[in-house]
Amino acid sequence: MSNSEEANWRKGTIAGFYVYLLLLFVNYTSSLFFQKEPFSTTIIFWSGLLVAFGLDFILNLLSRKNN
Repeated sequence: MSNSEEANWRKGTIAGFYVYLLLLFVNYTSSLFFQKEPFSTTIIFWSGLLVAFGLDFILNLLSRKNN
């Protein structure tokens, strides 16, 4: 991997991690106040992965386009 690809992967994983944190926070808060979870664990899992790999893919395409 080139340096730009490594940097793009780091950005993607950080964004995916924040998506995990946000969705888990919403799920937990909703569970406390309303006794209902709006997101299933499957949706939380796949959304974090899709954000990480999707953002990595998009950033790599943009960096190739600019070069």
